[in-house]
Amino acid sequence: MKRKPISLRMEPSEWQSFVALCQDEGTTATEQISIFIRQCLAQGLPLCDEDLDIRESNRLNNRINELEEKIGVALAELRLRITELEEENERLQN
Repeated sequence: MKRKPISLRMEPSEWQSFVALCQDEGTTATEQISIFIRQCLAQGLPLCDEDLDIRESNRLNNRINELEEKIGVALAELRLRITELEEENERLQN
């Protein structure tokens, strides 16, 4: 297969840090970028995007809020039941 060279526009300091990180891991920047692209194509991985992180964070926060609300309702019901049982216990003791 004939490979096509590509170019990227990055801050030189970021590129050098990435190259150094790859070297520390025993690989190359080119190989890691190639792996990322192949994974995106094969698995449909979402591209890195801060918006994706924000959307996921919002989704999780919404779910947490829903669960907190359900827990609050359940606790209120339990407190009411405890009060009823305490009152019944008082009546039975008198």
